[in-house]
Amino acid sequence: MCISNDVIGEQNTRSEDGDNYDGDTVNAVLNFDDQYKFLCCGFIYTWEIYVRRDVTTPINVKVQAWYDSGTTWTLRGENDITATDDRNENVIVITPGNRIRVFPNDYIGFYEYAGSVITYGGGDDYRTATFTTDQTAFDWDTATAGTNRDHAIHARITPSEIPAFTNLDDTVAISNNEVAGTVIFTLAASDSDPEDATQLTVAHTGSTGFASAFFELDTTTWEVKIRSGVSLSPGDHTMTLRVTDPCSRSSSSTLTVRVENDPPVITSLATSNSITISEDLTAETLLHTLMVTDSTPTTCQLDSTGVPFEIKTKSGSTDYGIFLSAGASMDYDTQNAYVLDLSCTDTFDVTTGVYTVYLVRNEPPTINGLPRATDMQEDVVVETTLYTLSVTDPESTVVTCDVTAITPNTNIMFIKPSSNFNEFDIVLQSNPSLQYDVVRTYRLDIQCSDGRRTDSGVFFMNVLRNKPPVFLNLQNVTTVSSVASYIGQIVFDVEISDPENDQVQFSMFCVPSTNCPFEVYHSGEIVLTRSIEGEFVPAYDLYVYVTDGKSTTGPRSLTVHVLDINYVPVIKNLPLPSALVVSENSLLGLSIFQISIQDNDGHDTHTYSMTSSPSDGVLYFDIDSATGLISTSATTNINYEAVSSTSFTFTITVSDTKDSASQNLTVIIANQNEAPVFTKTSYALSVDEGSAGTILGDPGYLYQDEDTGDTHTFSMNCASNVGYFSIAPTTGFISLATDIDVDAVGSATSYTCTVKVSDGSLTDSASLTINVNNVNDNTPRFSNNLFTYYLDINYPLNSPFGSTVATDADDGTFGNFIYSIDQISLGTETFGIQANGDLYLKNSLTSYGYGSSISFIVQATDTGSLQGTATVFIVIPQTTTTTTTTTDRPITFWEYPANPAWVIIAGLIGLIIMVLPCYMCYKNEFTCEWRGRPGDYRERLQEPSEKNQKKDKQPKGYSNGSWKAWKWYEQQ
Repeated sequence: MCISNDVIGEQNTRSEDGDNYDGDTVNAVLNFDDQYKFLCCGFIYTWEIYVRRDVTTPINVKVQAWYDSGTTWTLRGENDITATDDRNENVIVITPGNRIRVFPNDYIGFYEYAGSVITYGGGDDYRTATFTTDQTAFDWDTATAGTNRDHAIHARITPSEIPAFTNLDDTVAISNNEVAGTVIFTLAASDSDPEDATQLTVAHTGSTGFASAFFELDTTTWEVKIRSGVSLSPGDHTMTLRVTDPCSRSSSSTLTVRVENDPPVITSLATSNSITISEDLTAETLLHTLMVTDSTPTTCQLDSTGVPFEIKTKSGSTDYGIFLSAGASMDYDTQNAYVLDLSCTDTFDVTTGVYTVYLVRNEPPTINGLPRATDMQEDVVVETTLYTLSVTDPESTVVTCDVTAITPNTNIMFIKPSSNFNEFDIVLQSNPSLQYDVVRTYRLDIQCSDGRRTDSGVFFMNVLRNKPPVFLNLQNVTTVSSVASYIGQIVFDVEISDPENDQVQFSMFCVPSTNCPFEVYHSGEIVLTRSIEGEFVPAYDLYVYVTDGKSTTGPRSLTVHVLDINYVPVIKNLPLPSALVVSENSLLGLSIFQISIQDNDGHDTHTYSMTSSPSDGVLYFDIDSATGLISTSATTNINYEAVSSTSFTFTITVSDTKDSASQNLTVIIANQNEAPVFTKTSYALSVDEGSAGTILGDPGYLYQDEDTGDTHTFSMNCASNVGYFSIAPTTGFISLATDIDVDAVGSATSYTCTVKVSDGSLTDSASLTINVNNVNDNTPRFSNNLFTYYLDINYPLNSPFGSTVATDADDGTFGNFIYSIDQISLGTETFGIQANGDLYLKNSLTSYGYGSSISFIVQATDTGSLQGTATVFIVIPQTTTTTTTTTDRPITFWEYPANPAWVIIAGLIGLIIMVLPCYMCYKNEFTCEWRGRPGDYRERLQEPSEKNQKKDKQPKGYSNGSWKAWKWYEQQ
């Protein structure tokens, strides 16, 4: 458990203010040192950080806790805090509900998404990274590692509060008949930590009685339910339950479940408490199923004795039934009813009941439909049912029937049970050899019994003389088509008549007899047994016989004419001597070959089709099914580089609806050159202004060329911006072809060009935008290197006395600068400078005395830290003093010692200026053409500060070919 107010991280954040990440690309840090590692589970309630000096506040930073999840590091949580003080420690209190819960081995980190905030000093292990967006998982193990840095951050933690049940201890009562899944109690708990509101877990930790066997805890819904497949036992059953927060802080309480017993209920006797059965019943019979309702197992028994009944469980079931005992003997005249006492118990309570069985007296069966007579042909040969008789039994008892006598005596007839209840078939056996002239009538005596009583009847069979069968539709003629026919087709149905409706059989022979395609069935159907398509036999004569087993009739003839004898079509112009060549990218629907055929059946209609090997050839070529014209596909272009094969073999088939012919056509796909294509049509590059030869970054061109193996070159056209850029033909990389200065008058910061890619003959183009970045490449310059001012020793304070003006040739923010003064050599801050470069007096000049001269440096520093300087010379004039009064007066020009010196220098310079034109005329032989070395005067006469800056880029409007004489400025 955590110690309240324990500090994790750098104890004294102020001590780690040696440096920060301002100006660095780092914006995310994870501290790996043990002092930044949490050793317990609790909440961070306070963060303390120390921030870098002069940072613009308020400023936000995300302080974080990370943990190693195995394959990567996972963000445990973060607080977005605001630093408001760049001189003292920033302490931020996290309100409950927003605190981060930390666990052992979590580490402190932070994410400076708004800029550099937290400082650091010397220390131990850490990791740094650059996040572009918030990260919830990151591989810190592979991040940039350091070993000597502690960061000015720590967290204060507090332990979590102990959760507790709000509705326990408690007791709940239920019936032992409650069903599985019934919710008997729902737990409720509370925790003072709002972060734990949805994080608490519950568990069943102990039991007394049968609580663990009877009940279960749903840890998701916090419901206590009855388990499935259990039978509840009455009594008290206690469950020990525990509630735990994520920091494993927990408390336990008990729930007692009191199970109360319900006695068994025999529900089936309420709707059915009696039955009526026949006195003839002797087999074991289920009379009634006892339906008993109880949550616990019950047993039932018959309390009555000396009766032919019993109570026992039904086969394959746990239910009890009231049964008639097997072999029971009951007599209606002795006892016509039985009253049965019974009971059921669940071992806790007993429930009784009564069931009554009534008997019914037996009645004899009755044979229906006898006496009866039927006629039978003497030539019958199959087993025949002569009559089906039915027997009615009042008790629906199963009846048995027998033939007791046949007159005259024979065994050709018998009786057997039919498929229906208590029905019987009188049957004449097969091949009975009946003879009308020997026996014309047979008598059968029949008796039926239900086991107690019988009934009798008489049946007669009369024998009839046989007559031969007769053809009804032969002789005859019919036709069959050679193309529209099929195997098994019925060509003709022979019709006959037999007076006795005897079973008959047919036979036949065929002329011509060789490979006869017809057969007659015993049903009289003449069918086609093979295909006759393509044959040329015009007709067949069929001779048919029929017999009923005693008499034969025939032969009778049937003539079959064959129609639609067909001639097969022939493809005349295939196969070709060589393959047909088709170029890729041919026009859609382009005709390439016409099939030519010959068919002696001039009236036939022909249909054309084709298949391909490989099978996808039909995607690129079509055949007109009506004309046989082969053409390229109307929808799919032929691409040499995409087809599965460059050679396809097409099987061309022509059909006249009856017969067909096929030939092969080979088509070869010819390759054609295709232009490269930019898949991305616009690109952008960025480069700093600079000198010729600078290579820009990789443009990352995206293009494709379906012609594998092509070599590609690049070119570029920038329209009016000629000469600024060049392109490498093989790589497409862009470089500066000339120096580019964004600060120069008329210079652009963005150029639009067209880039082309070529495979040697075909091209494609894309747009390329090149953005030129302005850089800080000019130093601020004062209008003079030396400024001289005469000030009275009593010059008023805070009043401007002169101006030092500087300029910066850079455009934009780099052209902005500020003024400052370096007057350390004076030992005091005597002078000040305003934002516009005006100088003023901050402190009195009296300490310097009359006739003194002092100097200091003025500075102009731009936003890129480039700095220009100039010297300011201040002269305090002397005064004249008498023994009685003192009169201050300005010193004369010649009394100031520095003035004679510069007058002498000025005279020498003037003399040089006067002599120089004469010398130049002499050198040029008194002509106006200059023959000296370019830049002579500039190098000799330009100011020293200009010479020192000749290597720098010059400001706008400045020409390297110009020169300026020495300048001298004074103000009195």
